[in-house]
Amino acid sequence: MTTLNKTEGVALYVQVREILRDQIKTGVLKPGQKLPAEDELATQFGVSRMTVRQGISDLSDEGVLYRRRGIGTFVTQFHVERDHNRLTDFLETARAEGFEAEVRLLSREVVPAKLMVAKALALQETEPVIRIQTLRLANDVPMTIYDEYVPYKMCPELLTEDLRSRPAWQILETYGYVIKRAVQRIEARAADEDVASVLNIEEGAPILFKNRIISAEDGTPVELILCHNRGDSYSAKMILVR
Repeated sequence: MTTLNKTEGVALYVQVREILRDQIKTGVLKPGQKLPAEDELATQFGVSRMTVRQGISDLSDEGVLYRRRGIGTFVTQFHVERDHNRLTDFLETARAEGFEAEVRLLSREVVPAKLMVAKALALQETEPVIRIQTLRLANDVPMTIYDEYVPYKMCPELLTEDLRSRPAWQILETYGYVIKRAVQRIEARAADEDVASVLNIEEGAPILFKNRIISAEDGTPVELILCHNRGDSYSAKMILVR
């Protein structure tokens, strides 16, 4: 039995809630794991089933737990929350949230710009661009596939730069491009076979797809980024004002 402090003045359901939260943070309860039944937890904590339910309800409201009707309560996959009010890097965001973050280079090559890429980067179709594909991971979990395109004429040095510690747009800044603005569109999609294989999810699973065009100070587009983000582990934060 887990002993709760019944004389401290902290509500029992709050103590249950925080013990469960700590078990999730420390990995005792893992993402996707089913919690014991409420009756079993009530016995474990020495409280009523209603007290356990209230603690679980708070965590469900926060998105830490989720319920499946007729099946039980499960631990939610952890989320990396990106602040989309400013241009940030996955590594700094994930590490600031306490995750072990990593970037793996999947491929890097010079290819002719397809129509969509050419339009985004204000190029002629078939002009050479550097295509970079990387995988972002948090706590060894594949989170995001980056498919990046940079005009070859702008920075051929990207073919040899280390892309595991900083994104291409930050490298461009070291070559004199002042990054000023990014325009991005986010939409829901279903993972195709290739994306599902890399992200280790089922084909057809939900993903958040981002199309981002990064521009320099003079308005010149310098990079197109296409991102496929796991829908169960990625969230976007935006501040709206009126």
